[in-house]
Amino acid sequence: PHHPIGVATVAPFSMLSLLSASLALAGTVGRDGRLEQPPPSVGRELRELKDNPYVCEEGVETAKEEWKVFGTNLGGWLVLEPWITPSLFYQFLSVDRKFGKEAPAHTGMDTYTFCAALGPKEGNKQLRRHWASWVREEDVRAIAQSGATVVRIPVGDWMYVPYEPYIGCTDGSLEELERALALLRKYGLRALLDVHAMQGSQNGFDNSGQALRVKWTQVSAQDPEAVTTFEHWPQRAADWLAPYDNAKGAYPPEMNKTAYDRSLDVIRKLAERHRGDATVWGVEPVNEPWQMYPTEWIKQFYWDAYHITREAAKDWKFVMHDSFRGYPAEWWGFMKGCPNKAMDSHIYQAWANPMIAKGFFDAACGMAGGLRTMEEQLDMPMIVGEWSLATD
Repeated sequence: PHHPIGVATVAPFSMLSLLSASLALAGTVGRDGRLEQPPPSVGRELRELKDNPYVCEEGVETAKEEWKVFGTNLGGWLVLEPWITPSLFYQFLSVDRKFGKEAPAHTGMDTYTFCAALGPKEGNKQLRRHWASWVREEDVRAIAQSGATVVRIPVGDWMYVPYEPYIGCTDGSLEELERALALLRKYGLRALLDVHAMQGSQNGFDNSGQALRVKWTQVSAQDPEAVTTFEHWPQRAADWLAPYDNAKGAYPPEMNKTAYDRSLDVIRKLAERHRGDATVWGVEPVNEPWQMYPTEWIKQFYWDAYHITREAAKDWKFVMHDSFRGYPAEWWGFMKGCPNKAMDSHIYQAWANPMIAKGFFDAACGMAGGLRTMEEQLDMPMIVGEWSLATD
């Protein structure tokens, strides 16, 4: 059965207050299973970059503001994630027995392949049923009764700039979002609209709409029937802003301007559509862009998306994921003086090496220092938009 909102499969998030700092997020394990490493020591003089293009003339010291947020995510709703809503994907088990080598074309493992495998008519039929049952009024009421203030809602870019195979398959998703916003309004909650999926995949995970570089193989044992299976994480890549070269382990020197402009258009259309809705607290322009992108690409995208958002809805909070680079040296001087900004860091320990319980507790407590360091040294309010108590 589908789980109601607020259970462990839907990650809560909160705002952390300013305190003295010591450690960065180095040593934590990101969702991609990589150990975060601190950058080389950088002198404090780099905080004041002489040629820093990312400065706002307002001169606002945002980290000194007193606001906090507390809430949850509507995960697995408008952007599918099999680990959150496995029942939607049970229908694809053992498709190799029916389709053999053609199994990949008939297997859904994310929103993209769900729509491609089922087609627009059947896919939309199933999605509409899922949308209606996954977010109900009683769920929103329970969230409000928990003391939450903001609900983070993952949305797909295809909702604002449609493309295949989502056309037809995801019809009605914007109306569903409007339904959820109306419910949040009724119960005194606000929404953080999180662009969780970008065309080409910003991180290669299924949560980006499309898992990239999935390698399908046929495994034969002594049984004459071959089993079609796949592997993903060892060769995962992300092609959102440019195609990643797995062999070289690098991106080309220049990003794809067409993809970049299209992504900004998504932010523009999102802001224009929802700017008159006081329920919307803010926007997160892209979820978890992976750390292999050149930092300058991510900064440029955030900077341009910020100004697009400010022009349409200047009072929205503009929330930026740290791109799995949660250390100050990566962000010195970025958006200095800019109002209504915040940075989002996602904390998971499920991909850490096995250890005794105390090790997990110590790691969790140590993460607070890194977040405080980011706030103090960068004047960047921090929220934890996703986190989990799972250790395996």
